[in-house]
Amino acid sequence: MPSSQRFDNLFSWMGEQQAIELLSQNVSTLDNPGIKYIAATRLGACSSRDSLDALVAAATGDRDNIFDSITRRKSIEALGRRRDLSTLPTIYEAMHSSDEQTIVNSVDTLIHFGIPLDAQFKSSLLKIIQNGSDILKRVAIQCFTRLEMHECNGIIHEQESNPNILVNGASIAYSIRVEDDKHKLHILENHLNDLNVIHRRSSVIDIGDAGDPSLLSSISKAAVSMPLRAKSAFKMTSKIKTKSQRTLINQMLKDDSRHLYFTQKFDAPNDLEKVCDFLKHRDEEHQYFGAKTVLSWPASTVTDAIKSIWDHHGSDYGVHYQVNCLVSQLGLKELSYIIKESLLEPAPQYAKSKIAATWGCLTLGLMECRSDIENLLLKSTWEPLRWTCAEVLREL
Repeated sequence: MPSSQRFDNLFSWMGEQQAIELLSQNVSTLDNPGIKYIAATRLGACSSRDSLDALVAAATGDRDNIFDSITRRKSIEALGRRRDLSTLPTIYEAMHSSDEQTIVNSVDTLIHFGIPLDAQFKSSLLKIIQNGSDILKRVAIQCFTRLEMHECNGIIHEQESNPNILVNGASIAYSIRVEDDKHKLHILENHLNDLNVIHRRSSVIDIGDAGDPSLLSSISKAAVSMPLRAKSAFKMTSKIKTKSQRTLINQMLKDDSRHLYFTQKFDAPNDLEKVCDFLKHRDEEHQYFGAKTVLSWPASTVTDAIKSIWDHHGSDYGVHYQVNCLVSQLGLKELSYIIKESLLEPAPQYAKSKIAATWGCLTLGLMECRSDIENLLLKSTWEPLRWTCAEVLREL
């Protein structure tokens, strides 16, 4: 589920007219200047001409004030969701900003538009690839890849020798997807073994961009964020999936840490406090190792241990998710209240827990949750959650 769409729901309490007025106010007059970029995000979910004009005004011109600068970035992001072609000149101007994140957002917006770009846009992107920072090089290459645009000057190919994995991985993905150079697939697969979590995450994204389903098995076992893997998995497979692809996707969405490949060697934590340190770590590989440790504990102690983890650390979104996975994978009916609560949790940061909770309803035989799962299927726009709901409803 794109985070911007989740936040549209989170800020739905703000009316359209209120958001338009906030966007034009001077930050010095606001008690909470950050509400300006909340207003920009809110207008991304609107459809009126007035709201579009407000976003264009907020997205135009570099700003000195940090809150105005962030508001500009959020306004550009919102324009990407509006996809109105009349705003392309505004986005083009933003591509030449002195603020790096504004450029990133403007290129991302072009990707969201999903239309072939003219020579002027392509030329600007190629200049970014030649002269920009590694962050800008990566997003510009991704734009060529995701819009499947050919470039004839070999500028992207030159980046395959860039020492930064984020850049050379993106350029290799371009070569595979746009130029059908399949023999480079193993390079992206090897990047999954990198000890740096940022590189592992970027390699999952690159494999999704490359679009070759032969690497589905590899990303399904990578110990990085399940939503990130799922996004790539759905990108690299056709709408009608083979039986083996369905099996791999379901295994990935059930997310049993015992099926994952770990790049790091950890000493098994020997008490609950150390397990919680693993579960709260920002590198998902630590989180999965903590969960794998709990899965090996004796049945006589594991229920009380998981309940304690939930009671003391359940507000942490990583812990929240792993606890739901554990309850589902161990079939702990006495903790089914955790599954039921998580299924109905409205806060966007716990969205992936709904997937674990939905599988938990099947594992625990919670027939009483069927209507809640049907409601999720109807209302959710997040493909992995919709897929999970459909799969569970077939069997529940």
